[in-house]
Amino acid sequence: MRQVKFELLRHGPSNNQLLSPLTEYLALCGNHSATTVRLPFEHNQFLHRLRALSRQLGEETRSFQVKDTARALAEVLCQVPGLVAELSRDRDMPDYSDTLPDRQQPDVAPRDRQSLTHLRLIISSSELALLPFELALAPPGFPGAGQSLLLQFQAPICLTREVRRVAENYLSWPNKPRILFVAAAPSDVPPVPAELHIGVLRELLQPWIGFAETDERRSELLKDHLHVLENASCQDIARVCAEGDFTHVHILAHGIQYQDGFDLRFGIALHDPADPQGKADPVSGERLATALRPVRAAAGGSLARPVAVTLASCDSANPGTVQGVGGSVAHALHTSGIPMVVASQFPISVPASIPFVKILYKALLWGDDPRIALNDLRRRLFADFPKTHDWAGITAYMSLPPRFESELSDVQIEQTRRSMDAAMSYADHATATLMQPKSGAATPPSELTPEKKLELLGNARTKIEEERKRLERLADRTTSKARVLGILAATEKRCAEVYFSFSRADRPRAVQYGADWLRLLLQARKHYWDAFQSDRDNSWGVVQYLSLDLILRRLKSPDPDLRIENYEDYNQPEELWIMAHVSSMNDLRTKDDQRIRWALSNLIELYLIAPLVRVAPAAPVDHAGKARQRTQDLIDRVGPDAFEIYSTRRQLLRYDDWYSEIANLPEIAPVVGAVLALFPKPIIYA
Repeated sequence: MRQVKFELLRHGPSNNQLLSPLTEYLALCGNHSATTVRLPFEHNQFLHRLRALSRQLGEETRSFQVKDTARALAEVLCQVPGLVAELSRDRDMPDYSDTLPDRQQPDVAPRDRQSLTHLRLIISSSELALLPFELALAPPGFPGAGQSLLLQFQAPICLTREVRRVAENYLSWPNKPRILFVAAAPSDVPPVPAELHIGVLRELLQPWIGFAETDERRSELLKDHLHVLENASCQDIARVCAEGDFTHVHILAHGIQYQDGFDLRFGIALHDPADPQGKADPVSGERLATALRPVRAAAGGSLARPVAVTLASCDSANPGTVQGVGGSVAHALHTSGIPMVVASQFPISVPASIPFVKILYKALLWGDDPRIALNDLRRRLFADFPKTHDWAGITAYMSLPPRFESELSDVQIEQTRRSMDAAMSYADHATATLMQPKSGAATPPSELTPEKKLELLGNARTKIEEERKRLERLADRTTSKARVLGILAATEKRCAEVYFSFSRADRPRAVQYGADWLRLLLQARKHYWDAFQSDRDNSWGVVQYLSLDLILRRLKSPDPDLRIENYEDYNQPEELWIMAHVSSMNDLRTKDDQRIRWALSNLIELYLIAPLVRVAPAAPVDHAGKARQRTQDLIDRVGPDAFEIYSTRRQLLRYDDWYSEIANLPEIAPVVGAVLALFPKPIIYA
């Protein structure tokens, strides 16, 4: 995503300066020359505009001020030629790459002219924070001139704010989100739609909630992802944040004005711990920041720091008066070191608060780019609520870490993998329920009706297919192609195992499920090969490809459509085995502990399947003995509870169970049992 940095500066401290046409600001944009900018507002005049934009002066005045303020802000932006040039750059340049010979084609694909541009507005002066730049029209020379700058279609733009003294945080974007939901509605303010927001968050978290037999168990699983704090006080927030490890915080409360000495500020209306049922405690941004970032004793005394805070609160991005030191609640949270704070500069309506939380948290949970989500949120609010300007009130303070887009790719992969694991838990339940009695089950398997069986299998199959499609879409767009293809292949292999179990449990549909599991094994085989082709430094792809290739070549089915000879053949098994063995042995000589662990796992399986490959070494080799030795080496290196032990054991169990049912494997049956006997008692990984 292309970034454009736009900074407005002036002499003096950040506070105690009123808006005036006489004040000169220095505008910096990219590597263009600095430009002097003047604002066309007197301070009192602009405060009157803000009252109208805050819906205090009637609908007719509000509607007029929305349009007039948008036009006035366009005139401000028009004073910066460098900004015009940066936002228009490459927009109208012709693309001649299609006319070049193949050998002259550029290594990097041309920029999509409809892709989003990130406009980073950096302001530290308190009076400039009053200006709703999000409302501005696009001035002449800008993309979509005359239209709303953030809603035009010619060159989509996402505007975020930053404070100059807040450095980019070198904080990893979390791949396992945990949300703290804070709700407050003291007696002197109207109720808040807490249940609606909780319902949205619960719905968004469903892909990562595995199967649970009871509502109580489901609530326990949900608590791992969402903690609800209702009737919250500032002290409650500090206590919970000190005890928990929250990556995201969503605050649903009313904005409230309060007197701070001679200044009139906006804060958050939380409960007063001394009188929980009484009047609101107006919590300033500085107090709230301290509560959200307490000392965490369990983490060696380090400070808690969520990566994102969303404030569904009116005026939470409104700085109030500018004479005293300080700013809005969102400003204070951002300056405390929270990388992303999304709030509203104006009152936000209850209906608009629902898409606010839904669109933002869908992106945050799946690892999608929050800047794209912000752009989508503005457009949705503009389309769905034409009688308000909620879309312009959305204000985002954002300071993203280096290589942010690369981190997002890793988060997307991990979140998709975890959602698939949750979907597979439903399939595992369906299989176990149909195959054997389950302790505590409401309906014993023997009493399941055919309709109930079909419902169980159908639900499990639907969830699996949804997550498989998600993985396929991710594989098409990610830069970590080998990793995603490997996860996709492993997922298809697990799905094939489940469908094979379904075929044993549902005999009338055994042929249908047989076609399913074979199709999945063939797809997994191909994806393992593609993963190896995408990253030849890792040998796990070719080991798993070789394993499935051997199984598919030995299928017992007499059906000619189920014969591996009808499908593409990439290499000879003997050649692949030798290549994978050499690569894995080389990995043992590295200093990368993770690489050594998986090399040992590869070697265990390679020695196990060696009789199927019929490798002919120069001297006789005891492959069975080597498989046992490498198993012991792995256990000694990683310990009995390591994930590598669990994963390797699960793979070897396939040879002992369903692989042996679908294929002829007499050569390795005794070895599989002997190797599995060495593994410790398994533990379950969620």
